[in-house]
Amino acid sequence: MSAATATIIAVAATAATAGSTMYAAHKQSEAAQEAAKLQAKSTSEALGYEKERDVYARGTEANRYGALQSQTQPYRETGVGSNTEMARLLGLPAPADPATQWQHTAQPPTQTGPPSGTPAPAMGAMVMMQAPDGTTKNVPASEESHWTQRGAKRVS
Repeated sequence: MSAATATIIAVAATAATAGSTMYAAHKQSEAAQEAAKLQAKSTSEALGYEKERDVYARGTEANRYGALQSQTQPYRETGVGSNTEMARLLGLPAPADPATQWQHTAQPPTQTGPPSGTPAPAMGAMVMMQAPDGTTKNVPASEESHWTQRGAKRVS
């Protein structure tokens, strides 16, 4: 076998290997594209099913709630009538209409300060304190004296 023939055979083998590699890559690419399409389709179908199920569940729950309200209405009316009659017998103002009892406007509680005249901190009030090392932190106002005893200072 001559050197030229060996070279031709080697080149042909390399070309065949490259060709089969390219073919395999092409087939793999097509399979990946098909898998992505199938996944997108199944996700879309699952989303549609979930939306349908949610609509059905909301309707079913609304029907159940409406049935419960209609079944308990006589008892609620009896309770309201009893409360109104008890208030009348005791000379108290009539109770609020249950349909509007949650629509009242709440007034914040009036706060009275301690005898020293300094106002009491509001519930949940926070004050800024500076530690001896210079770091600052918001702490509940009720803990201010604790941190002051440990060397912290109140920051305005």
